[in-house]
Amino acid sequence: MIKKSFRYGYNPAFKFLVLILLLLGVFFRFVALAERPYWHDEVYTLLRASGQTIDEITTTLFNGQLIDRSDLLRFQQITPEKTWLDMIRSLIAEEPHRVPIYCAIVRLWMQLFGNDVVALRSLSAMFSLLVFPALYWLCLERFAQPLTAWIAMVLMAVSPFHVYYAQEVREYAFWTVTLLVMSAALLRAIRVQTKAAWRTCTVSIAVSLYTMLLSIPLVISHLFYLNRNRKALLWGFSLLIPWLVVVVLNLSQAQRMNAWMSRRIPIQELFGTWITNFQFVFLTENLTGRFNLVFASAIALLVFLSIKSLIQQSPKAVWSFVLLLIVPLVLCIALPDLVMGGLRSTNSRYFVPTYLGMQIAVAHWLATRIQSNSHRTYWKFVLLTVLTAGVLSCSTQVFQNQINDDKAIAALINRSANAIVISNEVSYQGAGTIGDILALSHLVRSETRFQLVIQPQIPTIPNQSNIYVYKPLSYLQQTLQQSYQLQPIYKQQLFRLLPK
Repeated sequence: MIKKSFRYGYNPAFKFLVLILLLLGVFFRFVALAERPYWHDEVYTLLRASGQTIDEITTTLFNGQLIDRSDLLRFQQITPEKTWLDMIRSLIAEEPHRVPIYCAIVRLWMQLFGNDVVALRSLSAMFSLLVFPALYWLCLERFAQPLTAWIAMVLMAVSPFHVYYAQEVREYAFWTVTLLVMSAALLRAIRVQTKAAWRTCTVSIAVSLYTMLLSIPLVISHLFYLNRNRKALLWGFSLLIPWLVVVVLNLSQAQRMNAWMSRRIPIQELFGTWITNFQFVFLTENLTGRFNLVFASAIALLVFLSIKSLIQQSPKAVWSFVLLLIVPLVLCIALPDLVMGGLRSTNSRYFVPTYLGMQIAVAHWLATRIQSNSHRTYWKFVLLTVLTAGVLSCSTQVFQNQINDDKAIAALINRSANAIVISNEVSYQGAGTIGDILALSHLVRSETRFQLVIQPQIPTIPNQSNIYVYKPLSYLQQTLQQSYQLQPIYKQQLFRLLPK
């Protein structure tokens, strides 16, 4: 059936459109990699890949002494004294909920190509290119319809969500690949029923689980999907047991690192974030007000009709597999936030499987409509509209001036020669500003020095004028205000220290 479907003919215009969109997708992923500044989560990846720990940084550097920018950068680079074993120890000690495969790959990449931001982000960009053949394979296995596969690929190519995470030193592009390969390998194993296919399925499951623990709900859903031959899935899951033991033994640390997720936010803010994240799969998240609601509603209608059509017109084995991509993480993440409160579900990156299922459903619906005899021109217009919105969104996202808070703050600090930046942290275990301080160190001038303390320490203020206070805790701000004037120069994040 699959081989026969490969002979489906396409007119030259369609082939040209697919080629152009795929090339645009590649371009969007690799252009301007250095423009967006590192942020908190990316420097944590560098920290883990280097085998360093927060405790080592705070013990060494957060002592009130003046330190150079290079001292902060050193903890984000591979050093001879830190081995691969130190990388594992760093994860176990401080982020046991983060499995090691991606950090290991980043470490190897750093050893080969150095610590340059373009080199490191190009790793994620290259992983994101593997999404295209993996997605094509999955769509062929599930639908045996190349047009669905091609449409899914071009939707992926110009998805602002996937382009965004293809340019971060984080595991989400690689996780996307593992999810698609795991799903396609399972469908192929079901189809061909060979030992080699089931072994491939087992390995792909293990790789996905060791990339993100959020793959667990997907593996469980695949167990429900299979009526028999569950051994391969169970073997793949069993390979994760050693790390699950690590998580259980260090559960309190994992909970402490993720305590911010339990913070309650107003329900209207939660729903607003869901809407923004939902539309980000197809359209820029920078729309505001009425336009945001209109476009989000249109996208929601498109996804709803696609899923409805899939359920009504496809065999249960087909539509249930797609739903088992969409639903599990919604139940595991969004539902608890709705019932008990929290902001786990405000992070769009946790819903990669859900978004993949949505895109596949939309691709299949549009492919089916375009191949039908009625209103074919209309459905081609709908597809072109969605793709055009994606291209414009990616263009805006990539080429707009990539200013975030830290970049704006660094620009203000860099106006002063030999500036000193004072900042603080809640405890030696971190949990506050340390990630932001590490990210800021990539942006300030090389001669900039830092003076860092742990609450409730107070630094001895040097006798010079170009001193800035970065994200001070209330105790530090109140103490400094007793002897100095704190002039806010960027929101409530950066202050100029002036004599009274």
